[in-house]
Amino acid sequence: MMKGKRSNQQNVDNMEVLTERVFTFQPEYDPAEMRLSIPNQKRIKASSDEVLFGVTTAESACNNAISARTAAFDALDPLITCVINALRISEVSEQTIKQGESIVREMRHKRASVITHVISAVVGTEINEPAKTNKIHGSSYNTRIENFRRLIVLLGTIAAYKPKETDLTVEMLNNRLTVLTRLNSALKTADAQADAARTQRDTILYASKTGLVDIAMDSKLYVKSAYGASSPQYKSISGIIFSRLR
Repeated sequence: MMKGKRSNQQNVDNMEVLTERVFTFQPEYDPAEMRLSIPNQKRIKASSDEVLFGVTTAESACNNAISARTAAFDALDPLITCVINALRISEVSEQTIKQGESIVREMRHKRASVITHVISAVVGTEINEPAKTNKIHGSSYNTRIENFRRLIVLLGTIAAYKPKETDLTVEMLNNRLTVLTRLNSALKTADAQADAARTQRDTILYASKTGLVDIAMDSKLYVKSAYGASSPQYKSISGIIFSRLR
């Protein structure tokens, strides 16, 4: 079964096959619609190659951003365990310790959801696009960052919290907070750019009349009309399949 991404590429590959076939029909292949002309078919194919590359590049950057953020947040849990234990052995009131523990519990109950792409198989001549089951910029990451900030603020008000371990100091925790915030924002940016690249791809490949798929299908119809359904020309291109976006 073909998958969504493969179908996008297959449409572009098949446009090249179609164009090369109708090129051999000249000079009889002479549609009144300029969008069906061989030069325009070549132009739309080149534009499609470009946008598919753009999507691949943007999605790769997004995946890298996901990995970077995931690694940073995965490292946060053991750090927080060390922090809360350092607070527990400090000369502070039980109420202060409970405040810190409460914040830590909130951080751990707001785990970020894993991003899952579900790609459906092509049904008929329509492509089912991947579905994001969870938002990359989900509130869970924002909540963990905010709770981490709250914990740091609390620790900053406790004079007795003076761990000798450098990575547990308020200063280093603030540095860690800055990194987490930056990685979270970077992923939101990368996700937005990937969405924009996919939108541009869909316009080039699937726009009504001017998109690659409609041009290809209408070109096949023109050959069927001009040469006849039983003609060798039409038979040579009738099996070239193009899939629409669902």
